[in-house]
Amino acid sequence: MKIKKFKATTFTEALALVKKEFSEDAIILSTEEKKGIRSFVEITAAVDYEMSAKKSSDTREKQHVRKRHDGALRKTGAIAGSHKYPLSTGTDMPPLLSGELENLKKTLAEEIRHGIGNLSQMIAAVKDCGFETPLPANKKMIFRFLRDLSVREEFALRLCKNANDLNDIPSLLSADIKIKEWDKVDAFSSGSGDRSGCKQAVMLIGPTGVGKTTTMAKLSAHAIRNGKKVAITSLDTYRIGAVEQVRIYAKIMGIPFATIADSRELKKNLLHFAQHRDIIFIDTSGRNPRDKLYINNLLEISRLGFPLEIHLLMSASCDDEFMAEAYRHYSRLPVDCIAFTKIDEAVHFGSLYNFLLTSQKPVAYISTGQKVPDDIEFVTVKKFTNLILKKGYYEC
Repeated sequence: MKIKKFKATTFTEALALVKKEFSEDAIILSTEEKKGIRSFVEITAAVDYEMSAKKSSDTREKQHVRKRHDGALRKTGAIAGSHKYPLSTGTDMPPLLSGELENLKKTLAEEIRHGIGNLSQMIAAVKDCGFETPLPANKKMIFRFLRDLSVREEFALRLCKNANDLNDIPSLLSADIKIKEWDKVDAFSSGSGDRSGCKQAVMLIGPTGVGKTTTMAKLSAHAIRNGKKVAITSLDTYRIGAVEQVRIYAKIMGIPFATIADSRELKKNLLHFAQHRDIIFIDTSGRNPRDKLYINNLLEISRLGFPLEIHLLMSASCDDEFMAEAYRHYSRLPVDCIAFTKIDEAVHFGSLYNFLLTSQKPVAYISTGQKVPDDIEFVTVKKFTNLILKKGYYEC
């Protein structure tokens, strides 16, 4: 696929440029009038590079090669005069020029790969939405609003298809958001509660620096407030001071704590705590999710045979690309739900919506600050929708 912006003083002139370059098969993605001292119209258009541009691409490539060929001949005139390969007007090129052309092709291919990115997905989404012409004014306003919130292009276009105006967006977002009401049905419910579907151990995983240890302390304190008997364990022997930090939290809350070295020791520890504790939290080290050994170790723990729930923590301040790449590796694990941390440090929250759609996992809670145990919230669909829309989390 190929995408390009065309500028002209009028829409007609800009459209003529589109047709000249892309032919009648062009897809108009957007039009915009730029006002100022020198006003102009900008059209963003796309075309199927392999099909629509096939006829003209061969001609352009030949012209481009000929220009490169002629230029190289001028640069290397002195060398060519004495080279053992005679210059030819035919199609055969000397090895020197052939190698240069090959390098040029590789460079162009690399630039195309980097430049296109997710273009094919975006074009497919545009076609799915039926927007073969410029977006209608109301749809364009919705699209820009969602993109300003950092909602991914293909998700924004899909929402545009089903929305007549901005008032439709909250309900459409809400329909996409899955919530795990963990505080109501599991170990956090007051009294005996409903233990159906409850897993006695909860393991927190996530990239380095997302706040797993602090979040574990908040969850532990919340459970204790609801009359639950809690124990915590730490697998984080990788980070300096991590074990001591967990030990301090355990001492303050007056709950048992254990440091675990491997999965066999962990299972033994879990079976011991399970006899007299309602819930056991497991803190893990923050490592690069691309580390296969790290992921394999977590996978081994998930297969211990003990009722274990896995919560994947992601920082709301991370960009969309990082979150998607991290999940690509964590998706090997049987993740039960998502929790977003560092909400107070984020500017836009559309990336959280993107992540939920990509992972197809429910969100259980968010961390809104550093204070233990207060800065944690168990979300509802409405609260999380308001967060994405930046309407104010507590406007319910």
